[in-house]
Amino acid sequence: MDKRRIIFWSCSLAVAACLVAFAHRWDRAIRSYELRFAAAGETEKAASESEGRIFLDNDAYYWVGYAREMAKTGKWRIRHTYFDNPPDGRPAHWSQSVSWLLLLTGSLRHIVTGETLHAAVENAAIWIGPLQYVILIVGSGLLLCGRLGLVPALVWMLNLATILSVGWSFHPMRPDHHGLQLGFFLSSLLCLILGGLGWTAAPSVVKAPALSWFRALDLPDKRRARRFFIASGVLGGLGLWTGASVQLFGVGLSAAGALLLVLFMPSSFSESPGVRPVYEPSLWRWWAVTGAGTALLFYWIEYAPAFPGMRLEVNHPLHAVSWLCVGEALVRLSAGKTRGRPSNPLLTGLFCLGAALLPALLAFGPTGWHAMRDPLMQRLHRFIDEFRPYRAAYPGACWRNAFRDFGLLPLFLVPAPWLAREERSTLHEWAALWMAFLASLVYAALTLWQARWMNFFAVSSLLLAVITLAILWRHQIRKGRVTAWFYVLVAALVGQSAWFLGLQFRDIHVRDISRVRVGELISPMLQRQFAEKLGAMDTNHAFRVMGGPHMAARLQYYGHVPSVASYYWENLEGLRAAADFFAAENDEAALRVVEERGITHVVLPPSADIARMFYYIKNGYFSEAGARDSLAGRLLARPEALPRWIRRDMALERALQPGYRFAGEPVFGTLLMFTIRQDRFSADAGEP
Repeated sequence: MDKRRIIFWSCSLAVAACLVAFAHRWDRAIRSYELRFAAAGETEKAASESEGRIFLDNDAYYWVGYAREMAKTGKWRIRHTYFDNPPDGRPAHWSQSVSWLLLLTGSLRHIVTGETLHAAVENAAIWIGPLQYVILIVGSGLLLCGRLGLVPALVWMLNLATILSVGWSFHPMRPDHHGLQLGFFLSSLLCLILGGLGWTAAPSVVKAPALSWFRALDLPDKRRARRFFIASGVLGGLGLWTGASVQLFGVGLSAAGALLLVLFMPSSFSESPGVRPVYEPSLWRWWAVTGAGTALLFYWIEYAPAFPGMRLEVNHPLHAVSWLCVGEALVRLSAGKTRGRPSNPLLTGLFCLGAALLPALLAFGPTGWHAMRDPLMQRLHRFIDEFRPYRAAYPGACWRNAFRDFGLLPLFLVPAPWLAREERSTLHEWAALWMAFLASLVYAALTLWQARWMNFFAVSSLLLAVITLAILWRHQIRKGRVTAWFYVLVAALVGQSAWFLGLQFRDIHVRDISRVRVGELISPMLQRQFAEKLGAMDTNHAFRVMGGPHMAARLQYYGHVPSVASYYWENLEGLRAAADFFAAENDEAALRVVEERGITHVVLPPSADIARMFYYIKNGYFSEAGARDSLAGRLLARPEALPRWIRRDMALERALQPGYRFAGEPVFGTLLMFTIRQDRFSADAGEP
């Protein structure tokens, strides 16, 4: 076997082993941390009697809960849930993909270990992220190795496996949809770029893919390009299924980039002798048809025979129709530009209008068709870190944070336009550079707007970096020698992956041996005890809680007690009810919510922030006086001004949050508990 192949597969195995070790270390670190948390006076054993895992994201509790419900009931789709928004629950429109993966891995673990399926689903959950991660890294690395050479592929794989923001999407203690969304977007874009972005070369001049240290980015022949475009469409369709709101950005960006490349293509390039690039507009039809077909297939699998109507937050036939119109518009516009054949202007205009219909509906259509346009949901986003601007979500020195998150990768935005000049690049290099540059620039802007896009910026800028590296190598070879600075650049990119890896293992190390309280672990442990004890008291399954959205996932997961508000757009009714209750200055309005929902308890953190949050969500503006006079403000600071039908239950607080110790130091619960009086009608009438 060629030594370069040995190096590639050795690196692949090393990456896979590292990610497996990473998952194992995280699991061990969190369990080790939990062992330091004990009931007061019982320092020899952990406080929790449950083996319920602590996850690092609210979404994970829902996905595992859905998978367990599938296992228990035999259902393979959860389209309505009672996990929150009591008493009626709410629809569940998210893709079932994560729950199916959890059920599959849990079933395999159940067979191998003999655990109950209920426990196996939870214990296998930590492996679905790393498994996706390994497939993405090795699969994309294999493609790049054949098209750009071994060195760019190794730089790609090592950095992709270690960048903090990318690793967070596949984190073992965070099984959710983010990794699938990122992987399908990246794979779809990579296939388009390696497929020539519409340009092809005659088969006789296409070089056979030989494994080498570096390889020039040559245009594929038409047949190979078609395979790449079909693969891109299928991957993009899977992306629509797993997260339409995210993947639509990727489809739109790819289409816009393709059109710009055609419109601004220079007249000549430094191609190899005998190479005459040919633009094939029909490739974009293949891309759109396969993408739309994949999306429609999974829409049918998800919903048939009961379809939910106009829910544009998730995969929907209108997305597929829009994609088909985008593809056909690209075919006609690019054919007119590259081949001088003017297409039927009426048909072209109709396809362009069809492509514009979906963005218009998302921007101006009824808010009931897309919950993210609802004012209450937009206001809630202000209090969720991933929806805040990058600088606000990660306070501190912005440049230091950016270097920690992205390393040297953003710097490649600087030389890309210079390298893409026609006298310095071949046609394929020019197109690939500009597409990767556009993706990096767009996702950089989105990251500055909302921190949730930082992983997309990281992978886009990494793609730009490896393409730039391959082009720089070709320039070096053309000059007859490779200069020292090029080796320094390669070493820096490889070296930063080692630095990224060190940051990740240091993060685990802190939780593994630290005696310092880590908020993201102490708070869930306290909430787990609280939820378990409350659930144990609820022998008739009659408890219903009104609280902040941060509590809903753990109350249900550990205690099987439903809470009204949660972070999910499917639960707008619950958010609206919570805002009406907590922001109420009229006690009768709050009492109506209690009666409609059958609320038995109210749970709040002892912070005025919760009162300000709900006042803002309800009214759309901040007011310290309004928040103080609202029911939440009085619950927190003015118990004498509360209506008679609600009281603080300090005895219940102590029962649910007894004294704990962490590493021998006392830890106290921080949740306030209020009980709704069952005789509230007579109490409000003035009776004692």
